[in-house]
Amino acid sequence: MAISRAEKQTPKTRGARITVDLGSPKLARAVRVLAAAQGRPLRDIVGEALRDWIERQEELEDLADFLAAEGEPGEPLETVMAELPGE
Repeated sequence: MAISRAEKQTPKTRGARITVDLGSPKLARAVRVLAAAQGRPLRDIVGEALRDWIERQEELEDLADFLAAEGEPGEPLETVMAELPGE
């Protein structure tokens, strides 16, 4: 008797499942076709896209912090570098 992949998975190895409505049958088909053409599972494509999105959000937070600090008093980089030990 063969054991399915779901039966082999333990709670530690089982991935989180979500249902996503892409809002466009054309987009869903394009993603499926491209994933198949690359020999990649759709879960890998979605996971990669979500990780990229999270990274962009973190970069936007960093940019917002930088812009918020703009105009605050500070020291020139040369002054800070000169004060470092060993310099």
